[in-house]
Amino acid sequence: MCEGARTDVGPLSRFLDVAARLGFGAWAVGGSGWGAAEQESERAAAIRHAVERGVTFFDTAPTYGAGESERLLGRVLKGERERVAIATKVGPRDDPRASLEDSLRRLETDYVDLVQLHETLERWEWQLEKLHALQLAGKALAVGLCNATHLQLERALAIAPLATYQAAYNLFDRDVAERTLPLCRERGLAFLAYRPLAAGLLTGKYAAPPQFADGDHRRQIYWFKGKEFERRRDVIERLRPIAQREGISLIALALGWLRSQPGVSMILVGARSRAQVNEAFVPDPRPLIPDTCCAIDAIVADAFRPARATPQLGDAARTWGERERFIAARLDGTTRYEAIAAAWTDRGDQPMIAAQVKVFVDQLVEQGLADV
Repeated sequence: MCEGARTDVGPLSRFLDVAARLGFGAWAVGGSGWGAAEQESERAAAIRHAVERGVTFFDTAPTYGAGESERLLGRVLKGERERVAIATKVGPRDDPRASLEDSLRRLETDYVDLVQLHETLERWEWQLEKLHALQLAGKALAVGLCNATHLQLERALAIAPLATYQAAYNLFDRDVAERTLPLCRERGLAFLAYRPLAAGLLTGKYAAPPQFADGDHRRQIYWFKGKEFERRRDVIERLRPIAQREGISLIALALGWLRSQPGVSMILVGARSRAQVNEAFVPDPRPLIPDTCCAIDAIVADAFRPARATPQLGDAARTWGERERFIAARLDGTTRYEAIAAAWTDRGDQPMIAAQVKVFVDQLVEQGLADV
């Protein structure tokens, strides 16, 4: 057992510093899950170009393209191994040793800089202990955790010397700011932010709800549909003048906002072509000044104003399940959806995220049971 996180993140310290860096999220270069795949040569060129742009941290997983992401990274980065950090993951139901050994073969290396538990499902504590054993065996230089609740993260800190925690974070989706990001700052964990561009929405290229192809995981993401898409699109249009005043793209504005958030150590940006690398990995991207961040926050807050229950909601909620009643009781016109989700998760039951609250509130508004 090991109480507490490492405060210097050990061997990763040269890749993770005080100012949040841009890292390469390697799901898309795996060739599946993101619509029609680019040619392998173009995906390999994206990785090489990222290195040319100064990127030194690459995050992958065995599930990205059924191992293709790791194979491609291994081939392209083989000659750069001492200059770059490679992070991979182990699935919650996989045998950790077998999974990591397979990843090392695909990556053409005898160690990874970081091995992470991808999710916290049943018996996740045992999985984390096994990852620590692999670290002690020299197969990984550091251990990390992904996609956990703050309560699970607290528990994990007593099991292994965690160096990192990875979760989704962007200027729309801020669940981690309620509990887990403050915990990372307090305990010295490096925080790795994925989905910094909301799966491409924050590029600003979608004027209407996109029709993604079969097999594209974005078909299932709620913010590409209905009212949520309209809200987010309106925010993006209001952000364009701010980006223009700053002399940067919408992409740089979204990444600059993240770089300005306390505790963010690494921003994992996906790219599967040289053109996308050029768009995202701009030289020396800077954090935004506080006034600009405040302007962004005000626009987002205005678009996602907390709902207020109508008089009819109390009667209607009496027959609902506990989660629904919990949300309904907190629709006072002031409590943010992230705060409602975090308060539920504090109980240690099945966790909740703000997206679930928002979808439910939309249904209540349609029924005349809540106003925004």
